[in-house]
Amino acid sequence: MEDDRAARNAVNLILKAQGYEPVAVGTVAEAMNHLSHGPDWVLLDLMLPDGCGTTILRKIAAERLPTRVCVITGCGPEKVEEARKLGPQCVLTKPLNVGRLITLLATDRHHAEAGRAVEAR
Repeated sequence: MEDDRAARNAVNLILKAQGYEPVAVGTVAEAMNHLSHGPDWVLLDLMLPDGCGTTILRKIAAERLPTRVCVITGCGPEKVEEARKLGPQCVLTKPLNVGRLITLLATDRHHAEAGRAVEAR
């Protein structure tokens, strides 16, 4: 979730090039609709045109969704701390360190694949 269209498109292209299947949304309302599809990850900006990304974090926690969240924000420390208390797996600050994001997602993908391999035995 990123309201800046250029940033959203850039991250979307990078993730596709890495083999991910991102769904790009720019508002809290769009994100709420997509949560029902059970995404593995939500890359979450906090300041969006129709509200705050913490709304998404609260919904994920309240419904105990298995979706993991990486907050990506340019907000100040108070808003970041508010988000951290809601349990995201990661908080990255803007400008986004794409390498760090890819490492986070790749590590998670590796662990998920290892788990499936163990279950198949």
